[in-house]
Formats: sequence, C-alpha cells, structure tokens
Amino acid sequence: MRRRPRVLLVYKKDAYRQYLQEQQDPHLLKLLRRGHPDALDMQRAHTVHEEAMEAVVHALRQLPVEFELAYRADLKTTGRYDLVVSVGGDGTFLQAARSVERTPILGVNSDPQRSEAVFCAATPRTFLPLCRRALKGRLPELKLYRLLATLNGKRLPYRAINDVLVVHDDPATMSRYRLKIGSREEYQKTSGLWISTAAGSSSAVWAAGGVQMPWRSKRFQYRPRELYQGRLSHNRLKGGVLRADQTVRVTWLMRKGSAFVDGPHVKIPLQFADQLAIRLSLTDPLRVLGL
Repeated sequence: MRRRPRVLLVYKKDAYRQYLQEQQDPHLLKLLRRGHPDALDMQRAHTVHEEAMEAVVHALRQLPVEFELAYRADLKTTGRYDLVVSVGGDGTFLQAARSVERTPILGVNSDPQRSEAVFCAATPRTFLPLCRRALKGRLPELKLYRLLATLNGKRLPYRAINDVLVVHDDPATMSRYRLKIGSREEYQKTSGLWISTAAGSSSAVWAAGGVQMPWRSKRFQYRPRELYQGRLSHNRLKGGVLRADQTVRVTWLMRKGSAFVDGPHVKIPLQFADQLAIRLSLTDPLRVLGL
C-alpha cells in the first residue's frame, strides 16, 4: 500500500500572540485598552494570520496527506517530509528554509496586504490548488543557491538563502575588520559588511548600493555598509559580484561582534582575530515551489 505524502506546516507567532496574549506586555495592553491605532492594527493583523492558518489547515485536511505543525523557532529537521509549507512572510520562510536540505518548500503569504513575502508563491486562497500540483510534482521549481560559512576553519551549521551581515553588536559602533578577496586584502571601517546570495540581492544589500541579480544566478556579492573614507583610507574593495569559486574572508578586529544569518534569529558571536570565510555552495540548493 502506497503511503500518504508527509507535509510539515511551519508557522509563526505574530506580535499580538507573542507579546499580548502570551507575555501580557503591560505597555502594549495599556495601548490596546486605550484604542491606540497601531495596537489595534496589531490585533487586526493577528486575526488575519489566524484566519490564514485555519484556511491552510482546512485545505490540508482535504488532501490525501499526513501533516504536522511546527512553530518556526522550534524547528530542527525536515528530512522525513515530502513537502514543507511555511505560513507567514519571508521571515517564516527563511527560518523554515534553514532546516531544509532537499525537501521542496512552498511559502504561503498569510497577509498579502501587509507583507511583501517575495519567497511565498501562495496565499490562503490559492494554497489548495497549488499544494495539489506540488504533491503531484507539477508545480514549477526554482533552485536557490545558498551561502556556506566557516569560522576559524570550522564549518558553521547554517546556510544563508538571503544574506549574512558581519557587524558590531552595537548599531552605533563602527565595525573594524580586515577583508580579503582573492589576493587583495585591506583594513576597513564600516557600519557592517553584507554578503548576499542572488536571491537576497533585492533586499538589504541592494539598499546598501549593491546590484540586483537573477535569482537563478550562480554568483554572489559583497557590499561594505557605509564605508569610512578618511585621510588614511585607501579602500578598493567597495563591493562587487563574485564567482562561486571565490571566497569572502573577514578577520574581525574588535572585541565583540556577530555574523547574522538571514535576519536576527541566527547570531554567530565574533571576537578579536576570529576568521570568517563565506562562499557560495552549488550543492543541494533550496527547492522553492511556485515562483
């Protein structure tokens, strides 16, 4: 007897659920009681997200599948599933993608009026027909290449689908590091260093002066953020697109710092003289459906 496909539904907890319902934040509760428009909008966004979750779960119950739910912060592995579905926005999609090796993933934008969700091909209304096609292998698949990183020669367990930001923990403190690409090496003072995949090239690195790249590209790019140019500065590594066989090498030259992978949730601590190396991996790309 043929087994039913296994689907993992990854969800987020919106701000209203986390801070008002679960944590009972007194300041936010006071604003909500007073009818503050932004607090009320947070409540409305919660309602929309909950309705989206109900719609997706209802759709899965109509399909010949076995499915489980996982809160995105608790997700460890997706290896035993045939399909991963994320419900939220790009943040939820990226958190789910960190645990995905070869399993295809379909993103559902739970609130299209508030969220760009560029990685999400489905909405609550379109999810059922798209999921049917995905389970039959008839939904177009886009392969997105990810960044690999090593710290002091040891490979880190995270792969970035979007970008890596190397930066001081205090946003008002200048970051100091030595940057090496190929045979060229120089000391830099910036507000941080972006390293981005093609898929991430239309977000933060682009705002910092980078270039947008086709998502199928087998290249990546780097871009110093607010590079300091003074009397003693002679910087030439100001950003650019790199081949997959090239590596961005960073020697951190401050007492504290961090490398953030795909947003704020994965933070890799850095200390003075730590060496971080980042390159593009062309093996096991993320299989994104519907884009």
